[in-house]
Parts: sequence; structure tokens; C-alpha cells
Amino acid sequence: MVRKLQTIKKIIPVEIRFRGDGKIVEKSPNVFIGGVVEPELGDKLHFNVWREVLDEDGILNPVIGEDTLNSAFQINLWGTSEGFRELGQYLLAIAELDTGNHDNFHEHHEIVSSDGRTNLHIIVKKQ
Repeated sequence: MVRKLQTIKKIIPVEIRFRGDGKIVEKSPNVFIGGVVEPELGDKLHFNVWREVLDEDGILNPVIGEDTLNSAFQINLWGTSEGFRELGQYLLAIAELDTGNHDNFHEHHEIVSSDGRTNLHIIVKKQ
């Protein structure tokens, strides 16, 4: 039997930055200004993409010894304000999580596209 751990809340100060006053403005037909300032990630966040296939146990995993994909992808992420807040809260929780006792901390997320045709296995690793 899996025992569910107690959860706690932690309040942290958060600063958000907008281009302009926080509203999208149509300057001329189909030309918009405003938005959110891009994060300054530099070498603080990385990603790789591998092809996954079913292994001998029927689990999707990268092909052993195969290199990352050399291609271009477009991933569209859309949602409600509530959905983006949930994602932001999750990412902020990862940022604040004390992983000092676990030098390879990571979490797996299996996500299926809205049309059901694409499976993403996203692994979030904190360094």
C-alpha cells in the first residue's frame, strides 16, 4: 500500500515582468505589442530530445546508444490562467525544493497531446 505524504504550503515572493503595462495592445491590424519578458536563462536551463520506443518490458524508453534527435519541433502550449498558474506553481516548487540529499533528483511526467497522437515523456531534473 502506498502511503500519501502530507503536503505543506510555502509562501515565496515572486516578481513578474511585462513588456508594456501588462496588456496586449493591437498597434495596427494584426500587429500586437506587449507581453511577458522572456526569462534570462543563459546556461541555467537545458533540454534534449530523444526518440522513445517500447523496451522489452513494454515501457517507452530512449534507444540505448542512440543520439539525441537532430530536428526542429514546434510545441504549442495553451491553457487557461488557472492552468498556467498550476504550471508556474509546480516550477516554482521545484525551484524551492531542497534536493541537497539527492544529487540526481528528477521527476517523470507522461503527457499526451490534445489530439492523442503524440506522447511526451518529460523528465524534470534539478541540478
